[in-house]
Amino acid sequence: MITQLTPTQAPAAGSYVLDPKRTSVTFRTRHMFGLAPVKGRFQLDAATMTVAEPLENSTVEASLPSASFSTRNPLRDIPVRSRLFLDARRHPTISFRSDTVSWKNGAWHVTGHLVVKGQAAPVDLTIDTVTTSGPSITVHATGEVDRHAHGVRAMKGMAARRLSFEITAAGKRL
Repeated sequence: MITQLTPTQAPAAGSYVLDPKRTSVTFRTRHMFGLAPVKGRFQLDAATMTVAEPLENSTVEASLPSASFSTRNPLRDIPVRSRLFLDARRHPTISFRSDTVSWKNGAWHVTGHLVVKGQAAPVDLTIDTVTTSGPSITVHATGEVDRHAHGVRAMKGMAARRLSFEITAAGKRL
């Protein structure tokens, strides 16, 4: 069942483990002083989601390998994984932990802290749709990351400050 959640709808309460092979984390940004679009992805390492009653007590935790950054352009990807941007060797994991789940502006939002390069900054995920089928769940969410908030400031102007992202997370209830 595909649902755009209302304040009174929720998937079955319980703990869910998200499947890295069925989950995608994609982003869009711009480079060349805003003239050219860039699309890419990160790979999910691990994630759990606990759906609670009430829904506001739900939680999400996720981790992504920094080195999984990919735009399919090695001339871009290698420098982004380097000390210049993500410093994937010294900071191998990007992590997210939710702080609040709330209904605002006609949608559910999961607000938490994203840790990139060892620096935490707030991020807000808007839950667009939730699909359930028995113990399976798929959640589609969108948001935006300010890379400067995480100390990733290299190439100001050349690389955009903000990245828009989409998450399609698929998993099963335990």
